[in-house]
Amino acid sequence: MKPLLLPGTGLTVSPLCLGGVPFGNTITEAETFTLLDRFVALGGNFIDTARIYSDWVPGELRRSERILGDWMHARGHRDRLVVATKGAHPFIGSLTTPRTSAAEIRDDLEGSLVKLRTDAVDLYWLHRDDATRSVEHFIDLLNSFQRAGKIRAFGCSNWSVARLQAANAYAQQSGQQGFVASQPLWCLGSIGARPPTDPGLVRFDRPAYDFHLATGLAVIPYMSQAKGFYTKLALPPDQQPANLASNENYTPPNLAAAAIAGRIARQRGVNLSAIVLAYLWSRPFPVVPIIGPRTIAQLEDSAAALPVRLTPEELAALETASRSGLPA
Repeated sequence: MKPLLLPGTGLTVSPLCLGGVPFGNTITEAETFTLLDRFVALGGNFIDTARIYSDWVPGELRRSERILGDWMHARGHRDRLVVATKGAHPFIGSLTTPRTSAAEIRDDLEGSLVKLRTDAVDLYWLHRDDATRSVEHFIDLLNSFQRAGKIRAFGCSNWSVARLQAANAYAQQSGQQGFVASQPLWCLGSIGARPPTDPGLVRFDRPAYDFHLATGLAVIPYMSQAKGFYTKLALPPDQQPANLASNENYTPPNLAAAAIAGRIARQRGVNLSAIVLAYLWSRPFPVVPIIGPRTIAQLEDSAAALPVRLTPEELAALETASRSGLPA
């Protein structure tokens, strides 16, 4: 994996980011260790988790962070990795109650440092916004964490582009660090999908595209492979999951986009994952998709996509079919 430098930081990351949702959730601790080992062996160094990940599973809280911390401690190569985690998410039992006070965010960060067994988080995300609080509140607080050496850089996840712009404008005016990246929901067909079940998720749209094009700010999208929708749809009918139609991407525009993606994959002689990921990589600003494989085969399928970039004509065909409204 050819590394790239995240603009505005000293962080050099792999072009794929391994997401921590499955850790201790859909895969066991031992399977997580094996997956992480293989990711590093393939040249990956960028790993993303969150304070809240796996808390919906009965039993141990903060399991994803703890497993990642145990793996880094066992392998002894923390200094080779770029580790990202997220705080400021409501508790699972009270998703409509924001947790964005200075004390709550500080508690999240310090708890993450303990679970991850590290002195600093390389890229710290605010997992949710809270429009009742000023952008100054967040920028001042995150800069205090950075000055204290607890984080190296920070970004925002599920923030609107208007709030992101306001936050970075304040950071510039006050001579402070701003957000260096955004983590939205973005994949082929995300705009043409049904609304996400979690209203706190923010989808990448045309205003966000224009902002990142103008600023060069990095995008680190989650659900980058549409929860496997396109690869599952490409299976023979008798091998497709019975609940495939319940995937929010199962809509007429995305079925049309799937047919075009399949045709491009066949013409290129590559796997379908290559086209789905290249849809994100083929942009004029840095994009590092977060992937969530549960098996080594799924991980290697994504890693095999790395050399592929789409032509403007291929992008335009996909955009037109999925009706995303983004430029080709």
